Amino acid sequence: MRRNVLEVFNTTDDSARRELIEALYDPDADFYDAEGSVSGHDAIDAKIRTLQLDAPGLTFTVSVEPAVIDDLGRISWALGPAGAPAVVSGMDVAHVRAGRFTALYTFVDPR
Repeated sequence: MRRNVLEVFNTTDDSARRELIEALYDPDADFYDAEGSVSGHDAIDAKIRTLQLDAPGLTFTVSVEPAVIDDLGRISWALGPAGAPAVVSGMDVAHVRAGRFTALYTFVDPR
């Protein structure tokens, strides 16, 4: 979960990000957020790329370390300019099977 926040969501190199997605996500994984859901590596990659384009110069950091119970995990994160206060924060909850995400749910904290 830590690698997902720090590496997948911060990597702007398209091929490097895709390699990370393929390593960490099941090919049929689902990604859910308040805007809807997408499925599979291509759609997840496109969703993350769009997020990066919408938030130029912002980076994700881990605000609460991951916790895992059985096949579920959670991690809290913050998004903001390097060295400055976060502009948004939230939490990811993931279902994992065989060491890969099968579903990721992203919650954004209210402001």
